[in-house]
Amino acid sequence: MFGLLRFLFFRQMLPPPGQWIRQILLSCCLLMMSEWALTANSPPLEPLKLTAQESSWLNEHPVLKLGINRNFAPYEWIDERGTYNGIAADYIHLLEQRLGVRIEPVIFKTSWSDGLQAAQAGEFDIVSCLVETTQLETYLLFSKPYLSSFAVIISKQSKGYIDNLHRLDGKTVAIHKGHYTNKLLKRDYPAINIVNTPTLTTALRMVSEGRADAFVGDATAASYTMKQERILNLSFSGHTDYQSDFRMAVNKDNPVLSSIIEKTLASITQQERAIIYDRWSGLEASSGIQPNELVKYTAAVFLLLLVFIFWNYRLRRSEISHRVSEQRFRELVDTTDAIVWEADVVGMNFNSVSANAERLLGYKRQDWTRKGFWQEHIHPQDRQRSITFCHNETSQHRDHVLEYRFSNKQGETIWLRHMVNVVLQNKKPRWLRGLLLNITDQKMAEQLVLESELRFRQVIESLPAIAVQGYDVERRVIYWNDASADLYGYSNTEAIGRRLEDLIIPPEAKEQVIEAHQSWLRSESPIPAGEVELLNKKGARIPVFSSHVMLYSGGQQEMYCIDISLAEQKKANERLAYMAHFDPLTQLPNRTTFYDRLAFYMKKSSRNRHQVAVLLMDLDHFKEINDTLGHDHGDLLLQQAACRLQSCIRDTDTVARLGGDEFTIIIDQLDDFTIVERIAQNILTKMRKPFNLNHNTAYVSASIGIAFYPSDADSIDMLLKNADQAMYAAKSKGRNSFLYFTPAMEEQAQRRRLLINDLRSAISLQQLELFYQPIIDFDSGAISKAEALIRWHHPERGLVSPDDFISMTEETGLILEIGDWVFATAIQQAANWQAQGHHIQVSINTSPVQFRSDECDLQPWLAKLKAINLNGAAVNIEITEGGLMEAGRAVTDKLLAFKNAGIEVSLDDFGTGYSSLSYLKRFHIDYLKIDQSFVRNLQPDSNDHALCEAIIVMAHKLDMKVIAEGVETEQQRDLLISAGCNYGQGFLFSEALPATEFALLLDKQEEY
Repeated sequence: MFGLLRFLFFRQMLPPPGQWIRQILLSCCLLMMSEWALTANSPPLEPLKLTAQESSWLNEHPVLKLGINRNFAPYEWIDERGTYNGIAADYIHLLEQRLGVRIEPVIFKTSWSDGLQAAQAGEFDIVSCLVETTQLETYLLFSKPYLSSFAVIISKQSKGYIDNLHRLDGKTVAIHKGHYTNKLLKRDYPAINIVNTPTLTTALRMVSEGRADAFVGDATAASYTMKQERILNLSFSGHTDYQSDFRMAVNKDNPVLSSIIEKTLASITQQERAIIYDRWSGLEASSGIQPNELVKYTAAVFLLLLVFIFWNYRLRRSEISHRVSEQRFRELVDTTDAIVWEADVVGMNFNSVSANAERLLGYKRQDWTRKGFWQEHIHPQDRQRSITFCHNETSQHRDHVLEYRFSNKQGETIWLRHMVNVVLQNKKPRWLRGLLLNITDQKMAEQLVLESELRFRQVIESLPAIAVQGYDVERRVIYWNDASADLYGYSNTEAIGRRLEDLIIPPEAKEQVIEAHQSWLRSESPIPAGEVELLNKKGARIPVFSSHVMLYSGGQQEMYCIDISLAEQKKANERLAYMAHFDPLTQLPNRTTFYDRLAFYMKKSSRNRHQVAVLLMDLDHFKEINDTLGHDHGDLLLQQAACRLQSCIRDTDTVARLGGDEFTIIIDQLDDFTIVERIAQNILTKMRKPFNLNHNTAYVSASIGIAFYPSDADSIDMLLKNADQAMYAAKSKGRNSFLYFTPAMEEQAQRRRLLINDLRSAISLQQLELFYQPIIDFDSGAISKAEALIRWHHPERGLVSPDDFISMTEETGLILEIGDWVFATAIQQAANWQAQGHHIQVSINTSPVQFRSDECDLQPWLAKLKAINLNGAAVNIEITEGGLMEAGRAVTDKLLAFKNAGIEVSLDDFGTGYSSLSYLKRFHIDYLKIDQSFVRNLQPDSNDHALCEAIIVMAHKLDMKVIAEGVETEQQRDLLISAGCNYGQGFLFSEALPATEFALLLDKQEEY
């Protein structure tokens, strides 16, 4: 009975009989053709014509992140094995082949609208399949369309004919969230009630189950989904004018990758596109057989058998009746999907088959009558079994049925049901008659059920974190998976048969659990899901989230509990709570806890009238160590510094880390001010001692600012601000010291703030000017370069040296705006000089802040060069040694952009940093500039002389030229020339001059 029901159920899911063979043949042929064409007939690839910048970008990005819609078949989806499939996936594979990179899909587990938010945040390099909209254009660059499809209307057959969108007014339409038709329908058809679903499958199922009147969406994706999900009671009922042009997209800040993708898509041939399309096309949804249709087909087959018997009877009576009956029979058979045949008993050779055999299996009738035809086309694994079975049954005069695999004309393997009637004559088998039915769809459906049942059992048995238990009406264990054994400690053998309340329920909850279970059995009031504590085998309490379901098996109720351990989650929550108040690196209180404790101490101070001291400490030279030795060593130094600080304070005091290398100390209940000084001095002493950092020795010092409550401030913010000013003054004093806050510091800070405010408007008020200091070619004695040096004409302070304001611009970020102005002004001046016949190179200083900042975009710089038609070789960018040492991706990219534009790079102040020399071979550096500190005291046979010679030799070995700064005497010049130095710069030749005066100097052009 169960087998019959299962057959009827899956028979309902099968397409109409007239479509079985056609659909299978078409799908398999297309798949075979596309696979063969992709591997055998792919045209030869022509190399892409990429620019040097594009090729360089690809070399630096061998792996690209791909944003995909994991539920958008057949365009793209992730199957159960985690494989990326679909039309877009085939295009992505072609991109990988063309570009020589790996493109890894980022599997986004939530809805695609959340995936679009991730794309906006820049989490993907490429988005594979999008329809361009105004909103998406704000943050994405789109390729030209590479796929197109129309939006269609799909409805349930019982809903009637819906041929256009106007017929949907007032009706409910299901559309999956994020599809472009959402906005279009709301705009053009406001009377339609739109329901958004998380996936396309959900939307189609709403229509299939009658919860929505229609679906509007992509024709290709819907057709594929209906076929795969076996949603067979829907049909295409109408079309729309909405067309989706699918494109690839990249983030707007990556035009280089956008250009690469555009070129690669353009290189894909029409043949390759056709192969991809053919591979995924030809899939259409068809409605299932309704119960009345099933009765018709069953009746037809039954009637066929009656006609067959009747025809056999008439054959014996009359030849005329035989011809009439045969004609009627053939007409009837030819309209069915069952092949009627007749064969010899010996050898099972067919004498005749009905005309529909060619339509159903592809072979002509003369093929069937060829000797041995049937045996040859049975699947090799089924052949001997089928032949032996038929022979045995026939020899026993028994009618029989067998099932086997068979090769049709197209070379596909299908399943046939072979129904055999043994015709006897004189009590001996005379011939065989019967029917052949194609049961491939039924077999596939049965296989899907078996696989589904197997997968479900495997999932339940192997879920590592979900404990599932089953209980009968007496709460005895009837099922206990491996995860339950891991969670509670009882093996399957130990748990089966024991009562729930005696196994894992705490004593105080036993009566409540028993009553809840009995109430569920009596009144069907389910036990609510929630967080509970249960016992393991050792008696320890385990927090779990437990949910429950009641199932029926064999007429008996069974309760299943699904438990998920919350132990790790609770530990994580505790860890998060700790991290919210403590610094994870040093384990010190963080800024939040510091503020809380300081507020508490200040309130207590107001009651007992004690002073509270706040010490703000910064590590001197920490940044250099962090940059040279690496962040791991920097972190280790911070941890050791935290331990030293804690050893300097009392038990009642608090040390906190505010961030970076900045620490604070709160000293409470302060009666004797000498305590503060003693602690501060102790900190300075301990911080001066060497730090052992994994076989590296590092030295730092500390600068400390001290402020008191309520003497210096009456609020937390003011107290920290004053302590910060005192610390800043200690650094300015020379570091390795502590200072108490004084009102004079506030006045000095106020003057500094005013100066910064004036600096903000210096560009717009045209107060900035570039001076130019000549750089002399020692070989020719002529001016070959000029270093651009900024000056500030302050209306009240006069000419302000860059030493007095550049650090402020770096701290405030003004360096970015001023740097842009310096670059634009300097290159324009170089262009003017070239127009006057003076072909000299202009050197432009840059700050490490400019190289580190993501806001510093070099593209406008390069565009300005192009706009004034100035060759990049006329510009030299100077970067400090410290800036190069911080060479992260941003620094590397900017240096590469300079190189590609033909701009040369100089390393300024060489030899003054804390770095090793390893970075010199990592980057393309054209010039080393010897710092003036080595030139100032340059004497024959001096240490400075030896250092200069060593630097020059090393630079030349590395194909770099050398510029010496601070040349003030002829002796210095001569010593540098004798050492092989290429260029010189300093007061010996000229001080920095305004552009007009420098032009006069060029006109004179004297040899030095």
